[in-house]
Amino acid sequence: MKAVTGNKYLYLRKQRFYFRIKLPKRLGTREIRIGLQTQNLISAIKRVNQFKPYIQQLKQLVIISKSLDTSDVKPMLMKIKDAMLKQLSVSDIDVLIAELEQGYSNGAHAIKVLGQTNLLSDDNHFKEQLTYIAQAPSNETRTKRLQEVIAGLSEDDKWPFMDELSSMVKVLVGLSDDVDESGIDEMARQLLLSKGYEANTSSLAFKMLVSKLTTSVNVKNDLLQAVFESDTTTERQLQQLLSSNTASTVLPSKPEKPVSTKPLFSKVYTEFLDHKIKKDKLSDKMQKSYERLHIIWQAIAEDKPIDTYTPQDIGRFIDRCFELPRMNIAPYNKMTWEQRLEVDVPDEDLQSPKSVEQYYKWIMSVFSYAKKDTIAYITNSPCSIKRNFKARTRGIFSDNELMRMLNAADKEKTLWKKWIIRIGIYTGARRGELVQLRKSDVKYDESTKRYYLLITDEHESQNLKTVNSKRKIPVHNALVEAGFIDYVQSCKDRVFETLTNVEIVTGWMPRHMASLEIPPTNELDHIRSFHSIRHTFITKCMSEPDVNINLLQQIVGHEISSFGITSNYTHRVTEIKNLIPIIDSFEI
Repeated sequence: MKAVTGNKYLYLRKQRFYFRIKLPKRLGTREIRIGLQTQNLISAIKRVNQFKPYIQQLKQLVIISKSLDTSDVKPMLMKIKDAMLKQLSVSDIDVLIAELEQGYSNGAHAIKVLGQTNLLSDDNHFKEQLTYIAQAPSNETRTKRLQEVIAGLSEDDKWPFMDELSSMVKVLVGLSDDVDESGIDEMARQLLLSKGYEANTSSLAFKMLVSKLTTSVNVKNDLLQAVFESDTTTERQLQQLLSSNTASTVLPSKPEKPVSTKPLFSKVYTEFLDHKIKKDKLSDKMQKSYERLHIIWQAIAEDKPIDTYTPQDIGRFIDRCFELPRMNIAPYNKMTWEQRLEVDVPDEDLQSPKSVEQYYKWIMSVFSYAKKDTIAYITNSPCSIKRNFKARTRGIFSDNELMRMLNAADKEKTLWKKWIIRIGIYTGARRGELVQLRKSDVKYDESTKRYYLLITDEHESQNLKTVNSKRKIPVHNALVEAGFIDYVQSCKDRVFETLTNVEIVTGWMPRHMASLEIPPTNELDHIRSFHSIRHTFITKCMSEPDVNINLLQQIVGHEISSFGITSNYTHRVTEIKNLIPIIDSFEI
């Protein structure tokens, strides 16, 4: 069992994640280990986070156990462990059975279309291939060998091979026997463990589950036998029975989180500031500094009950602060905070990491106040994140990471999330420019027969960073093939109607990257955010041989490089045909 780096209590064994906490011997056991029933890192981390209250109870038990007998401690320990597992209730049983029966129905449909070849006919070559696959030492090797065998077959031989393989599965299904009583008990126990329930075999709920599972398994076996014997009448009746059982089961609604009774951050901060002024004699200079920091917090973070903030909330706030501009240089010193949050800041204008560290120290002090035993709004501070407050460089994404984003976009149901990533990847446009994009800004060039984006500030709701930002960007063919033009035509006015401001995208991006297991920094400790998509586009285009820098600068909205007196004769092009080669050179 191998510890997962950076995730306390999380371990990996045979591609499965486990929760594991080591305990002193006096508690009667050396550890608590719980299978998390997932191979997905994000899901495993979420499950471990749910155990935090119980981890705290275990730590307290370790402290008090020094003065107790082992016989007294063990029941207390088992009570905590049982609480970490969900308790099966009678209302849960029908839901579990319905999920199984849906699987039976889907499986029967799959079995029905399997091959008709006699099991292991005289085809010795097939037997040799099957033996080669079966003798693989692991599932990974077995999968590779199967791919290897199929890749080595001619087009004429592939279907007969798959037909023989499918026939084997069908015959094996037909040989299934009824499961005995002890087998049903074990099946019920494994089902509960896989769903995160406590498998208390002596409970009434478990006995009811076993009873319903026995009936369900018999229906499954009858269905598979009907499919195997081509008894369509019986198959249809059993499928209807399974469908009615599944349809009549009402899934229980997710339990609502208890409403917090603690005060909002804004109220706690007022108390904190008053305390610092009266008790700690906070100077006028520091009061002004605190006021500036609080304005930034209000602009970026949500005001909610003080005990509902998580380390992820704090991490997103700090990561957003890394993207803010220095306030003492033009043009940022004349901007409002709303404008500073909207603007995309070049690396040389970003705040220093040391300045961002001051934000973190400030927010830590607020939550430390809320945690004081005389205040006790919270028991644990969410300020437990780790950040490198040394020099930070904006990082780029690898081709593999870009492909993960594009594949996720294919499955995304929220339209702005589906398209803003794609457009960003294939245009290098700033997030603010994309958020304010209108349907009328997607235009068609008759001479080249290509669509293009007009990045403009013509509408009253639009604004641009600089005069160079107004430009044309040809639409990449990959966007057209993905259906972008059809999507735009379905829009009413704005391309992203539900996006009201840039901060929605900014806040979503870190969560999206985490769901795709894309770290916020690369191996060189360069920070990544939505703006890194723009950096990636520019970097990849710059790496192309014979790239025309002036044209690239015009596509991304940078000022055209100066060439002394010749710069007076260098103008921005207006014809799309000159810009198309730059866009078409971008590949993933």
